[in-house]
Amino acid sequence: MSTDKAINILGVPVGAHTLPGLLQRLEGFWQSPGCAYTYGVNAHSLNLAANDPAFRQRLLAADLVYADGASLLLAARLLGQRLPMKITTTDLWPPLCALAVQRRLKFYLCGGEPGLAERAKERALKAYPGLAIVGVHDGFTDIFSPITVEAINAVQPDIVWAGLGEPLQAHWAWTMRPHLRAKLIITCGGMFKIVAGDLRRVAAAWQQRGLEWLFRLYQEPRTWRRYLLGLPKFGLRVLLQAVRQA
Repeated sequence: MSTDKAINILGVPVGAHTLPGLLQRLEGFWQSPGCAYTYGVNAHSLNLAANDPAFRQRLLAADLVYADGASLLLAARLLGQRLPMKITTTDLWPPLCALAVQRRLKFYLCGGEPGLAERAKERALKAYPGLAIVGVHDGFTDIFSPITVEAINAVQPDIVWAGLGEPLQAHWAWTMRPHLRAKLIITCGGMFKIVAGDLRRVAAAWQQRGLEWLFRLYQEPRTWRRYLLGLPKFGLRVLLQAVRQA
């Protein structure tokens, strides 16, 4: 992974991207040979990476890593640096759908419980007339199988959205990209739930204040450990990094 204009946060270089700049980088991938994969990291991702060397290696192998969480902006400031903005993968979805319609790019959705990707597809096609979603696959059935590789390659998508959760989606992207003829894998966590309408996003004003996690906790209380324990743990790790670098 290129570390140009990147900030090392807990051993993972996180790119300092604006949304237009990130979109431009993504456009470059489908104009290049091979299959790239991108990863949006947040406090939860980097907490996992601190305890899981294999997952950390998958993040380091990604072609592009960006800040998918307000906590990373604060972390960068504590380290004496700056990330221009947080870009959740859900923020990428609308402009990439519009661009896909314009450029006639084809999507494939892989992840979630059975039926979720199909519901996300149906809702996306209504929201973006002309969007080509050429296939879906759930996140539980034979996701590493050669049969799945053949099924994806048969419909020739340009971008595969992998909503498999962490750390599985990182291992899937790293394992599958040598075998896929797609140009890009975008890991997207639980984004299909939002696209399908199962979850709502908080108002933009709350997003800008870095409080989207609180609304997510309200909608999915079972994730309380990730936020109420994980965020303080992440903050402590970043403070220790800052002290070591001082």
